[in-house]
Amino acid sequence: MPRFRLLLGAVVASGAIASADAHSPPGDLSWGKPGVSLAQYASDAAQCADTSRAVVASITPATLTALDALSAAQLVEVAQYLGRGPDAEPLRAVADIAATRSAEDIARRSLNFGARYTQIVSHDVRGELQAALDTCLADRGYARIRLTESQLRALSRLKRHTPERTAYLHAIDSDPVVVAQQAMTTPSSPR
Repeated sequence: MPRFRLLLGAVVASGAIASADAHSPPGDLSWGKPGVSLAQYASDAAQCADTSRAVVASITPATLTALDALSAAQLVEVAQYLGRGPDAEPLRAVADIAATRSAEDIARRSLNFGARYTQIVSHDVRGELQAALDTCLADRGYARIRLTESQLRALSRLKRHTPERTAYLHAIDSDPVVVAQQAMTTPSSPR
């Protein structure tokens, strides 16, 4: 039965990590506003990006649950690694973990948990920052649009943060016909 609990904890943690990746915003979305000038388009983008500076990001309850499961599963893994098994005394396992201070042990624990922690938590932070940006753009009259395959191909050939890319996106995002035809019918949440 203890092995089953360990397996269940690992499955829950893995599921939470996979679900965090599944909720990432798609790269085929943009924001359009019919007839907006290039200067106003760039200004709105910069001002809305700045709104994220005031966002106080936090970890969601679901993420905390996933991190707790991941942490527990990794503590059991370390205890088993030390030869204690799943039925070991918890305080003794903690003492053994603290005693394993070799560079290899610390690196392994940091890499395993630290990388997963960063991956999971950064999803929450990105989602909250994206929500602030989305709200700002919507408040300024922009509509979320889905880019076509040909638009995405052309966009992929342009370097990020260049005037050429901004001009290309502006041409798409300011065209009234494009905005009308490609506007999202239901709001797409970044989370």
